[in-house]
Amino acid sequence: MSHSPPSDPFQHSNHNRQSSLPTVYEDNDPYRIVKKSPHLGSISDNSEFDAVHSRTASDSSTSRLYNGAVGLPPSNDYEDPYAKCNYKKWRASTACNHGSDRANSYLPYSHHQRDPNQKTEPIYIEEYTAPASTTLGMGSMLQDSMTDQINMRPSQQAQIPDYNDKISTFPQMKKRKQRRRCCGVRYRTIAFITLIFAAIIAVIWYFVWPRIPEMALDDVDNIGSIQVVTNTTKKSMSTSWLLNMTADNSANWVPTHISSLDVSITDDKSLQSFGNGTLSSFTLPARTKSVVYVPIEIYYGSDTANDTTFQDLYNACGVQVTSNMPFENQQDVLNITLHLTYHIAGLVWASHRQVPYNGLVCPTS
Repeated sequence: MSHSPPSDPFQHSNHNRQSSLPTVYEDNDPYRIVKKSPHLGSISDNSEFDAVHSRTASDSSTSRLYNGAVGLPPSNDYEDPYAKCNYKKWRASTACNHGSDRANSYLPYSHHQRDPNQKTEPIYIEEYTAPASTTLGMGSMLQDSMTDQINMRPSQQAQIPDYNDKISTFPQMKKRKQRRRCCGVRYRTIAFITLIFAAIIAVIWYFVWPRIPEMALDDVDNIGSIQVVTNTTKKSMSTSWLLNMTADNSANWVPTHISSLDVSITDDKSLQSFGNGTLSSFTLPARTKSVVYVPIEIYYGSDTANDTTFQDLYNACGVQVTSNMPFENQQDVLNITLHLTYHIAGLVWASHRQVPYNGLVCPTS
């Protein structure tokens, strides 16, 4: 007595649906076994159909791993690993019967045990060096998303130059050019003109600028009477001289106008002044030497009996008046220095020069 699976209204509906329509499942699931209908013919008649549609994951993968794999017999049950199982006991017995006929599978969902004594073919891994990153390219489980790859790849489209920034700087450049002009003239031109103007002024200044003439004492003339006082407590001597001097104005390219020339005479031994004079406005011709006459008033007085300056003046000039003896008429010479102060027209400051003179003979009347 044979036992059949328990009756179920869902089974009858499924059986009627299978018998009414020849159904072939061609879903995109690579791990789904194609269901074959008995209405398409016998096993021999459907050989071509089985050859075409038997390239499923269980068939193709396990057949390559084991050459001795035997083809699965046609069955009416739908062995979808993702389908809901309605008959657990009958489904389990059917799976155990089919497990002995199927080849060993190394897929993660396989429930078959591997036979360690079974000879397997070696698996060759393609020579491929993974990049440093975790992105292994298209088809890899570690592949980044397509959006990330597209964003990471540089754009192959030719970059169009952006002239917006350059165009926006045109008004600023025009303003800068306008700012670089003064009264319609560029600053570079103004600087060049200023430089030329300064050079012209320097050249003119070189020829026009007044230089201090060199003065030299040639001779001294006595233009007054010598007065010597020795019989009182205060000793003094006075006279008037006229200095003959030579002014060398060779350094000047233009005539030099001197407002005034102040002269002071000092004794080299005592450094005491005993004569002063001033020459008023005069002009010295350019590039030549001229003779200048400067009047000097000589006067010196002292209360000291042995005054050095008075002794020098008396021995050089006063002895001629007081002494009546021939042996006493021995005249000495003076060593003096002329202190000159120039007041040149056009200059706000005064210039000072010193003219030393040794062996001056006091002029006689």
